[in-house]
Amino acid sequence: MNAPHTYVVACNLLDLWRLKARLANGRPFDVVNDIVEFSFDSILSAATGLGPEGGDIKRQLSYLEEIGTCIFQPDSIIGEVMVFPSAGTSTKLAALTVNEESLWKGFYMPWPRLYHAINNLRPSVRHAGQTLRGYIESQITRAIPRLTQGSGPECALDYVIGREIKAAQQAGREPMLDDPRIRDEICGYLIAGHDTSTGSFIWLMRMLLSHPEEQTKIRENLRETYPTAWAERRLPTAAELIKHAPYLDAFLEEVLRLNCPVVTIMVQTRMDTVVLGHAVPRDTQVFLNLTGPSLNMPSVSIDETSRSKTSQKHKPARQNWDNLNPEAFCPERWLRKDAEGKWVFDAASGPTLAFSAGNRGCWGKRLGQLELRIVFTILIWSAKLDVPKKHVSWETYDSLVTAPKKCLMSLTEL
Repeated sequence: MNAPHTYVVACNLLDLWRLKARLANGRPFDVVNDIVEFSFDSILSAATGLGPEGGDIKRQLSYLEEIGTCIFQPDSIIGEVMVFPSAGTSTKLAALTVNEESLWKGFYMPWPRLYHAINNLRPSVRHAGQTLRGYIESQITRAIPRLTQGSGPECALDYVIGREIKAAQQAGREPMLDDPRIRDEICGYLIAGHDTSTGSFIWLMRMLLSHPEEQTKIRENLRETYPTAWAERRLPTAAELIKHAPYLDAFLEEVLRLNCPVVTIMVQTRMDTVVLGHAVPRDTQVFLNLTGPSLNMPSVSIDETSRSKTSQKHKPARQNWDNLNPEAFCPERWLRKDAEGKWVFDAASGPTLAFSAGNRGCWGKRLGQLELRIVFTILIWSAKLDVPKKHVSWETYDSLVTAPKKCLMSLTEL
């Protein structure tokens, strides 16, 4: 269900970058805001549908197509970098940005509850909440006639509405589609899926531009994986992309192993417990690093007797990357040969926690991987991405995620 929507948004992004590349005439341009808008369009299409306006990326594309060569003014070029005018941020994305900012700032406050109680009184925060609630309610209103007439669900919200309608029919009551829990779940879905996808996308672009040889390897593997599309000189379809290209999967996994956008998560103990011989009382907040020793750094020696009995019994095939240079960038570490001698992606090659793990693992993992796989297939298949070394910047920002502040690139169509 999500693949066709993400595919359309990814094609819109490709068209936008193709247009910018032609207008920039070889000059690099910053794509961070485009990535922010693409991630929003993608998660919005999965959560509620894009609505009649078609999304932020499509709006930016239409705006640039309309003004065309008129953008070439002396102030459009800053230090050989092309700066494009913007159609502005949509009200939905602006509202989500306010909510995201409120959330991550609460992590840094000594009294989060007091902070949120006061922050929620701000006019901008109240307006942001009203905007998102209003949009979700409008999508519910638009979906009801379609679903009651027997049409299939097109997004996550449709599934929620459909289940509530069915439950109401069985209970002999009216559907409660104005239940705040529906809106709150969708809002949480948008926040959780937007910032993380944005951070992952920027890290992947930054590494892709820094390792141009990887583009060649991925592109060759894509052509091998989708030979019909390559023979017909077209993009692979959304249906064809169900089949995975192993080297692209390996590249995605390796970048997120080294540059995880979410560096730590917190859990709270529900009972007194012991971790590696250290007593941890009930209701203690425990922080788990998703990067560091054993993951993208050499492991720390642990006395096996300090582990629990269940931990000692569970021995993964590879507990760390110590003998494979854990700090090196090497997508090939995720590949192995199958019985036919073909390279396949093996997610169990070694430890990684980019999406956490277990019961508290990211429930949006498959959606996030799908989104990244589709957009990078389309981009690398269609274009060569590059950036002059003098424009490379690894300066990062910290909010809900950690990611590079800038991502300059130039694009050459293939």
